[in-house]
Amino acid sequence: MRKVIAKIDLENIKSNAKSFISWTKKPICAVVKANAYGHGAEEVVNALQSVASCFAVSLLDEALAIRIAACGKDVLILSPPVKETDAVLAIKNGFILTVGDLSTAKLLARVCEKNALTARVHLKINTGMNRYGIDETELLKACRYLFGKRRINVVGVYSHIYDYTEKSARAQRVRFVKMQAIVKEYFPDVICHLSATYGAMLGQDFVFDMTRIGIGLYGYYPDGAKISPRVKKALALRRAMTVFAEVSASRIYQNGGVGYGKASVEKGTPLAVVRVGYGDGFLRKKANGFCGENFLVNNLCMDACLQKRVAKKGKWLPIMRNAAQTARRTGTISYEVLCAATRRAEMVYDDVTFCRRTSKQEYRRTKKRNAGADETTSGE
Repeated sequence: MRKVIAKIDLENIKSNAKSFISWTKKPICAVVKANAYGHGAEEVVNALQSVASCFAVSLLDEALAIRIAACGKDVLILSPPVKETDAVLAIKNGFILTVGDLSTAKLLARVCEKNALTARVHLKINTGMNRYGIDETELLKACRYLFGKRRINVVGVYSHIYDYTEKSARAQRVRFVKMQAIVKEYFPDVICHLSATYGAMLGQDFVFDMTRIGIGLYGYYPDGAKISPRVKKALALRRAMTVFAEVSASRIYQNGGVGYGKASVEKGTPLAVVRVGYGDGFLRKKANGFCGENFLVNNLCMDACLQKRVAKKGKWLPIMRNAAQTARRTGTISYEVLCAATRRAEMVYDDVTFCRRTSKQEYRRTKKRNAGADETTSGE
């Protein structure tokens, strides 16, 4: 059995997805890249089968991992292909590819002609982030090129809001409207989508044909974004992940060090060895933001830490309840905390197994804490 348990509440994820559909009044594309932000991509896809209209991942490998679970629903690969072999495999599996520049369009045209394949693509347009996306100066040329390719079907156009301030987001929206109009002159039936979680909260004029919901699925608002109380009340997001670690030993300190180096405590201090360390995705420093940091003595080891507390061997302690709180304490973002926290965890999705691993009391406490969003739950 693993030494770290991550309890994932799939019902909370479904509830969050339904909240966004109700709020936007449009379909959602569920973003399950990076193993569904650490929550387990296949399980999340299975849970959202009756809720999400399609799914999005970053990589071909991630698309292949959820292909069966997706049950025929569209899977959009957000990162444009670089190699011809990857493009061929993606097209043969029916995935939708992203075209973010003219060179990618030419690569796909070459691949499709050579292998007698037909690709479906979404055009990614650059509205200011300058990561992926066709520049405005190249867009008309790209559209004309793709319009003449019978083996490439342009079925969507999208961009991504990169700055969580409403003024900046509205400026991006203006650019998106202008650029998607050019695309629609050549491909009038494309699905248009600009907004991820943050944009979806800004109102109907940011929704277009659908929204891509990422961190919001997992119970968080975008870090640093100012979300109105009205929106928070309407969405009522519920956190989906709680991480626990097991106490593997306990003792009363007599002398010597406490962990590596010269750290020590007063004689007679109770110490508990908790089986979680930086190898499990938690930061190697005293103020590492996880639950129990006030009890922590010295830095984390790779596989364990020492806490100044009375705790019986075999007891499961909550390590991460709120990724946004952990992120604020450590100077990072909730996305990073969630992706890292389940690195070596046993993923538990059903309540029976969770109660058997920990306790019914801890189960009830976890359900109560994760139900409902509040000011301390900030993240995408």
